[in-house]
Parts: sequence; structure tokens; C-alpha cells
Amino acid sequence: MPVSDSRPNEAHAGPPARYFPVDRKPLHMRPRLQPFGSDCGHGALDARYFQLDEQLPHYLASKRPDRYRIAQGSASEDAAHRAVLAFAEETAIRELPGFRPRSGDFASRYTAISAEAPEDFVVQLRDRDGRDRTIASYVSFPSRWRPEEILGRSFWQIHEQVPDFADADAAARSLVDAMVERGPYLRFVWTVCSDGELDHHLDESAATHFGPETREGWLRIERQVTVPFPAEGASLFLIRTYLRAFGTLDPEERETLRIALDCLPAATARYKGLEGCLEHAMRLLED
Repeated sequence: MPVSDSRPNEAHAGPPARYFPVDRKPLHMRPRLQPFGSDCGHGALDARYFQLDEQLPHYLASKRPDRYRIAQGSASEDAAHRAVLAFAEETAIRELPGFRPRSGDFASRYTAISAEAPEDFVVQLRDRDGRDRTIASYVSFPSRWRPEEILGRSFWQIHEQVPDFADADAAARSLVDAMVERGPYLRFVWTVCSDGELDHHLDESAATHFGPETREGWLRIERQVTVPFPAEGASLFLIRTYLRAFGTLDPEERETLRIALDCLPAATARYKGLEGCLEHAMRLLED
């Protein structure tokens, strides 16, 4: 079982981490996994699975338990849930001040963690035949997708619309193998949006629309961590969403983001819902 090396119950009242995973080149949405705990400029915070800061109350108040889904009952599903929850609860005791595990069924134990952590999370299970499926989805802050629909779906089915991410089912299975057998890993994804809301459900938000009337833009960053459970054939996928208003970016960051948007591949812009909006977004970065 993976072990967190972070210190127990430190206070977290400071500002959120200022990640900036944007390059001055075309964005291709490939996995780009790096070792978890890699130095991203935030010291011990980079080695935490659950990242707490002064925005925690807002995240917890915005959680959407009505979207949570879990599959259980088979021997392999239950074994995966037991292993993932043992790790998650042990880590939460160290990293979430005052956290106490809840007794009860798997769903209530996952909910107890979600109620104290800003992260969303998904659990993927790989069966003995190599096929995989989602067996838990506790996602409140999606970025243009429907978390309530992914239960039972494979990694490929969830990501097949993502340009360049996994070009075939075989490539997706290789990624699942890495998530289940190796790691933990860290990756970042980013996009831009026209509001500072955390919840960008595909059916409930139009936050990717930039037009002449838009007065502010936001850089939306996801810090994603995969935690392996090879004995159970499972992987825990943690997602922490960060939002940075264009006005809070320094001049170099603004110029880097402007260049990245200017050369954003058409397929990526279309996937992110930014088709026809990029000129307006770039204009906000020039102000």
C-alpha cells in the first residue's frame, strides 16, 4: 500500500498553491505522468495527497453528494474498496486536521473523506482479463463532463473523446496498467474559462464562452494524482481543481498563456469548448 510521508495535522490557513503548467507551445493532451512528490515549488505541500489552504471552506460548501456513485458487491470490487479506503483514511488522518474515519458501508466512508477534503476522486478497477471499469466516482467539480455517467465505464470509454490522450483501446489499457501497478504519479491539465466557479458540469455550465461582454478570464488547473493498488488491481485518482483569475497572473504568465492559446490545436480547442472564443480570451490577457 502507498504511504504518504507528509506530517500529521499541520495547520493550513495559507493561500492556495500557484501552479502554472502552461507551456509556450501547442497543447497536446497526453498523460505526461511524473513521480508524485515532484518539486513544483511548494515544498512539503507538493508531497501531500490532500492539499489544504484558505479556500477549503468554499470547496467543502460546493460539494455535490447527489452526483456520487459506487459499484460494490463483487469480491474484486469490495477488495478494491477496502484497500483504497484503508489508504485514504490513513492519509486523511495525517493530512486533514481533525479527520476521524466513519464506520459503516463503503459509500459512507468515501463520503466522510469527501466532506473534509477539497479533492474529487475516482476509483478504477482492472479485472483479471485486463478489462477495467470505474467502481467509484465522487466528483463535484467536473470540467465539461458528466461524472454521474462514468460508473462502470472503462478508462478508454471515459477518455476516447480527449484529443491525443490515448489513441486506441490498447494505449488506454497501458495507461491503466501504469496507474494500477506503478506510481503514485502526478500530472496537471489546464484550460481557460469565463467564470470562477468550481463546478463546470457539461449540462449546467456555459463557463467556456468568451465574448465581447466577458470582463475577466480564469485559468483552470487540475492537479491529478494516481495511487496504485496492484494487489487488488485498482487505482485511486485524485483531482484538485485550482482557479486563477487572469488578473492575478504575473506578466510572464499572462504572455505564456496568451501564446499557448494562440497556438492551441483546433481539436483541443473544440474539446475544451473554446472554439470561436480564443480571440476574446487572448484579448483579456493583453489588458
